[in-house]
Amino acid sequence: MSGEEEGAMRARVRLTGDGAAAELADLAGWLSREDEFRGRATIERPSPRPDEMGALADVLVVALGAGGAGTALAASLSVWIRHRRPSAEIEVTGPDGRSVRITVRDVPEMDVEAVVRRALER
Repeated sequence: MSGEEEGAMRARVRLTGDGAAAELADLAGWLSREDEFRGRATIERPSPRPDEMGALADVLVVALGAGGAGTALAASLSVWIRHRRPSAEIEVTGPDGRSVRITVRDVPEMDVEAVVRRALER
């Protein structure tokens, strides 16, 4: 992310399950094609701490702009989930640290969007 977004609020998205790293890269690409998130989504690859074995899962960090960016991200995530994965396990952490884990198995798109939006909006 560029220096101008350093003070921006951020949401963190983590996927789990088989192929999560590839799916996270796909999600980053998906968001980069949307005007609201172009240049605002990066994949973070944390290093393991000395007491951990192996690296932690990659996380997609999204800088949220002002005025409804959480709602826009929730809408985009719900569409991505519906189009890319018939089932998904996703964890979204909002700028204030609130987190929600969602396991999606044929859930209507509107339900996914509402749950994610609650985690992202202050």
